[in-house]
Amino acid sequence: MIDLKELLINSNYKKEIEELINISNLSLKHWQTYWTGFNSTYVCEEILKEFNNLNDFKFFVFGGYASAQRSKIACFREENIPEKNELISNFPAKGIQINGNFLFDNATQDDFRTLLVDNGLIEEKIGDIWTTGDRGAQGIVDDLKIEFLNEKSFYLRDVKVKIKIVELEELKIPVGRLKKIINTVEASKRLDAIASAGFRISRNKILERLENGMLKLNGKTVKKGTISLKVGDKLQLDNRGFIEILDLEITKRERWKIKLLRK
Repeated sequence: MIDLKELLINSNYKKEIEELINISNLSLKHWQTYWTGFNSTYVCEEILKEFNNLNDFKFFVFGGYASAQRSKIACFREENIPEKNELISNFPAKGIQINGNFLFDNATQDDFRTLLVDNGLIEEKIGDIWTTGDRGAQGIVDDLKIEFLNEKSFYLRDVKVKIKIVELEELKIPVGRLKKIINTVEASKRLDAIASAGFRISRNKILERLENGMLKLNGKTVKKGTISLKVGDKLQLDNRGFIEILDLEITKRERWKIKLLRK
């Protein structure tokens, strides 16, 4: 059995690591492949760094398509490694189509995700959700409760929508987000200012997301925009990916020249 306490010391991802330890122990016992729930792909890759010394196990990160922002981790014994194509073809998730006319009432990924959660789905069982113009959204879920929502109609604000289960192969996969360097000059090193510049959304919307617990600093949920950031800090915004602070330099006018990595 894996020593839980040793891996959890000083970790910012205790819940995610504990889940991975649990499925690793199941894999060790039953000689089968087990999957975690959905987490940010970046978080999946981060927590696997703490499992590098576990020679008995191998892991595979996948979210339904190559550039998914939310993924699961598959765990299997080193002596029983499945083929990559087998892992992908047996990926435990289904595609969904959410159809509705949003021509005059735009909806975001967050809106569609909230719709699913409000109707009984568990957040950790919802993968990527992306909009399809003004016709609704598509996404990836691994929750048996989706069967009860199939072919049923709901309202997202004033727009009537219908949820339909589809095969993953039927989804129109969005273009993957590439890593991008962002250079900006800000009056301060405050979290809300840097997050607004990095995620390309207004300061007010950043503050709203902070209040709703949607923003994490180095893996921990934060709710204060006044926190002063430093080089190496990493911000995660739900459904928006990550930014990492690469450089901070004070200018002659006492403003901050900031270099960010968006991913």
